[in-house]
Amino acid sequence: MPERRIVLLFPTTHAVMHAAQILERAAIPHDIVPRPKGVDADCGIALSLEPGAREQALGELGAASREPSRVLEHERP
Repeated sequence: MPERRIVLLFPTTHAVMHAAQILERAAIPHDIVPRPKGVDADCGIALSLEPGAREQALGELGAASREPSRVLEHERP
């Protein structure tokens, strides 16, 4: 059964790593994952989190001026 996840895309690897640090400090569970297949983006990695953490994660990232360039819902096998 596929698992539904929220995927946050950023323009650079540096931006992904900085966003991961922000989420880590806020104790928001996340994973650094390869960019989903079929998704056009400049960076080859992304952040993945559970749907219930979406609003908190976006709030923390916004407060740190590190908003993602795109937010997707994705089903992971």
